[in-house]
Amino acid sequence: MPNQQQIRAAVDGYAESFSKKDRDGFAALLAEDVVQYEPVGAPANQGRAAVVGFFDGVFEVIDRVEFRVTDVVVTGDEAAFSFHITAHKKDGGRVEDRGIDTFRVGDDGLITEIKGYHDEAHTQVAGG
Repeated sequence: MPNQQQIRAAVDGYAESFSKKDRDGFAALLAEDVVQYEPVGAPANQGRAAVVGFFDGVFEVIDRVEFRVTDVVVTGDEAAFSFHITAHKKDGGRVEDRGIDTFRVGDDGLITEIKGYHDEAHTQVAGG
């Protein structure tokens, strides 16, 4: 089972990769067979290539992201964390989003499962 440091490093790396628009750093955090539910209830992205495709899709419309983790709870091989994202859109608009993500992390420290929880009540769109 991964240790708490590995799990927290996965959370920190995830947020940092979005904030730095670091596609390679993002991909390096993911297990080959990672599954992502973004958001929960949507069809799953299965496999590293599909999840990296999600990252690419974000940056098709977003110029830059400020991804701030506001709290992290680690139990077993999972983390739940709250976040606040400010996304600066290419059209000049801005999106503020608050939510909760959960990760499952493998023994090697790579993310094996991602679940995203956010809704319209926690999202504000300005401009653009």
